[in-house]
Amino acid sequence: MKTTVVFAFFLLIASTSLSAKIPSEITLATTNWPPYTSGSSPDKPGIVYEYITEILAKNGITLRIERYPWSRAIKMANDDNDIHGLLTAVYEEAPKLLFTRTPVMNYKVNFYTAIDNHWLYQDQRSLNSMPSPLCIILGYGYGSPIDEFIHDEANKTRLHILTGGNAQQRLVKMLEYKRVAVIIEDELVIESYTKKSTNIRFAGTLSDSPFYLAFNPNLNWSRDIVELLNQELAEPENLQRLQQLVSDYTSKQQ
Repeated sequence: MKTTVVFAFFLLIASTSLSAKIPSEITLATTNWPPYTSGSSPDKPGIVYEYITEILAKNGITLRIERYPWSRAIKMANDDNDIHGLLTAVYEEAPKLLFTRTPVMNYKVNFYTAIDNHWLYQDQRSLNSMPSPLCIILGYGYGSPIDEFIHDEANKTRLHILTGGNAQQRLVKMLEYKRVAVIIEDELVIESYTKKSTNIRFAGTLSDSPFYLAFNPNLNWSRDIVELLNQELAEPENLQRLQQLVSDYTSKQQ
């Protein structure tokens, strides 16, 4: 009995020490990616923005978000500065960062073309007949097989790569004005920018994939925050809250 009490005491000390390593405020970089990391008003800053802010607040941690063009956000998260990590990311985008094992949520990557273009993505072979140019955003990870297609030097002339701010909005405008033939983006993001537009059409789904939080591994508390988030993101209560947020944001797009 005495041994059990002593062991429990040391576990408590270890737990307290672990929590103490995580600062009371952390800063994550992101980009404008509605409705996930941004929204239509200050009181609706984005699904993931609200979700992670609430989770961290329950653990006494304040979340600060800074928005940049995506390629710059990735660079800043990798560098040793005041940016501690990324609010949303997939491994292919930032392989040097430390990722949560538990995903934040899923996103669905679709192809879109102009309304009078009848090309449809069905499988990898469809990429051979895909009209060009395909417009992508610098630094984005789209998943297989499109990532392999993008990095193939033979396809370089078939791509139009966007950099800088407001990339998603510009992506949609490029397609609406027929300056590009195909774009790829998450369906909720497209709905945020197109509303009831009839100028573009769905042209197939690439993937329904998870995304994660990621932290600079050089931070002495990065593994502690990742372990904390691994637990919190799997909690049924938090998952229920996430579904409420998704419903709230998507219903406003209808």
